Amino acid sequence: MSVQAPMPAQIAVAQQPATVADVAANTRRAVEEIALSGRRGDDLLIFPETYLNGYLFDSAAETRRSALTLGDTALTAVAKASAEHGVHTVMGFIESDGDEIYNSAAIYGPTGMLGKYRKQHLPFLGADRYVSPGHDRAPRVVTTPFGNVGMMICFDLRFPESAREVALQGADIIAMPTAWPMHATFLADHVTRVRALENLLFLAVADRADEEAGVQYLGRSQIIGPDGGVILDALDATGTFSATVDLSLARHKRLVITPGEYELGVFDSRQPDQYGELVRPQHLDR
Repeated sequence: MSVQAPMPAQIAVAQQPATVADVAANTRRAVEEIALSGRRGDDLLIFPETYLNGYLFDSAAETRRSALTLGDTALTAVAKASAEHGVHTVMGFIESDGDEIYNSAAIYGPTGMLGKYRKQHLPFLGADRYVSPGHDRAPRVVTTPFGNVGMMICFDLRFPESAREVALQGADIIAMPTAWPMHATFLADHVTRVRALENLLFLAVADRADEEAGVQYLGRSQIIGPDGGVILDALDATGTFSATVDLSLARHKRLVITPGEYELGVFDSRQPDQYGELVRPQHLDR
């Protein structure tokens, strides 16, 4: 884990269309975007959820047929482009690993794959109906030259524990591929800001704004600062959008309003031993 102060970084979110089950076409578009990102000078480029495969599959068989192993040519092409153009890329894909398939995101850098995360919280929607929840407990934060990058995926946003876990692991920024449908407006307007604010870190979300299987995606790819402020919001435009941020701001977990008089130790004041075990009330719907 990085201990030196992070650098200013140019963060990009790819609000780009994809075609369900057309891995070859989606990969070509991804490689082109990585090349463009490198020419722009982006340090980190984030693609939407399951970007290489598409998301709205109708059956487990279709989902499995589209799934990729880590050595698949699509992912090696992403790795090669990331190395060639000097871009750290977070790519969403459906992963095949033995008998299991997962909704995964991997981060690639100049030396290859730096880390991978398997989505832990699965809604009853699209490909998530047919994949397994991530349970490998792999580290979710990787070190880069510009700071520590954590990962979560879409529905994870609704669970404060997911963002808090990567914050406690030292993330300066959370990269979040998503596949928000149109009704996710409240998440885009409010919950992203809360997750960044309560963890005092940056949050970068990449969604799609196109249509797939008759469903319109929301768009609203965005970058949120540690104060909950919106740095970038792509609305419903198609494109790749970037902003330069000072990731060192995410290292300040103590808010000093008046020195010695009014200070908030947001992380130091946690009392996890007092919270007790949280049990789901039996009367609630699953």
